[in-house]
Amino acid sequence: KEACEARGCTWCASDATNAPWCFFPENSPYGYARSGSPEQTDRGWRVTLNKRQALSLFGNDISPIVLEVEFQTKDRLRFRLYDPNAQRFEVPLKIDGPGVTAEEANYEVEF
Repeated sequence: KEACEARGCTWCASDATNAPWCFFPENSPYGYARSGSPEQTDRGWRVTLNKRQALSLFGNDISPIVLEVEFQTKDRLRFRLYDPNAQRFEVPLKIDGPGVTAEEANYEVEF
């Protein structure tokens, strides 16, 4: 608990199976924050994310990054994170679905 809180994290003991007890608070200086409003695409949503601050947990962070969310089937969602400014290797696996709307899906996406 002490090491968790010393990092600026939140400690919350839980009885839930596999639930983390130490996690970043919502206003954490780590990670990424949404830049602007989500943009609706033909198959879902696209949103740009910018690194929050200069702090880095793993190094070599990329900013900005783009998150694309694609509604593939009623029960399957695909998300993709990529660097919009530099081409990087991506596993060449193409998985297409018939495409559904948010209203038809059995899940919800919130930003």
